[in-house]
Amino acid sequence: MVVYVDVLFVVNFFITYLLLLFTSLLLKRSGKTVRLLFASAAGGLYSLVILADDLGFLLSAVGKLLVSFLIVLVAFGFKRLTVYLKSVLLFYFSNLLFLGVVMAVQLLFGTSVTAINNSTVYFDISAKVLLVSAFLAYIISVAAIKIYNHTIERKQIYSLTIDKNGTTTHLYAFSDSGNKLKEPFSDYPVIVADKNKLSFDAERVVPYNTVGGEGVLQAFKPDKVVISNGRNSFETDRVYIAMSTVDSKEFSAVINPEILNI
Repeated sequence: MVVYVDVLFVVNFFITYLLLLFTSLLLKRSGKTVRLLFASAAGGLYSLVILADDLGFLLSAVGKLLVSFLIVLVAFGFKRLTVYLKSVLLFYFSNLLFLGVVMAVQLLFGTSVTAINNSTVYFDISAKVLLVSAFLAYIISVAAIKIYNHTIERKQIYSLTIDKNGTTTHLYAFSDSGNKLKEPFSDYPVIVADKNKLSFDAERVVPYNTVGGEGVLQAFKPDKVVISNGRNSFETDRVYIAMSTVDSKEFSAVINPEILNI
């Protein structure tokens, strides 16, 4: 079997990129494109070790684990150990899903399996089929996750406590995957809260762009925010509060889901 270095790199680069996109969807975090590209390049480069001899460590279980940890670190950074480990686990889940699609393709089309080097087993599948399989896995997964998130989010209302300069405000908040607002300088996620229920002065403006138009929202940085779902709670100061009108009887704020993973 002939292996072309450029094809091997490009295929694994794009597959890694799709896997990281899916992982970010599971994490409810929008990873920066530049970080995802660098992490995907690392995945593409790692695939080339199958062409080299005497690299037993990199091909061992420990070596593969370290490389996957590195890829996730480059893609999403490190904020907290629990969040980082969750990112790694979801990255592995994404890989398993992709493997399942490839296996399905192999069973449907009767593709043979070939061991080509370094005792590592590979499917004798064309680059086109691999990329199509990865793309299909991504599309199917995105659809399933969006349906699941929509079902869960409709029922998920959080208790939100905003603390600023000794003043505390309690609100009910809804986690909406459509809220991807971030404060542009700090890159912190933004909670949109009903301005009629807040008595804090604005410090910044947060630009927004929707189907209905674009503009800016007045915002401030709280000393801390405590979020609770009745079972668990956590607090963070890595967030901004944007003031707007929230037209709902059930909640007075809309949370960027990324905040739940800070």
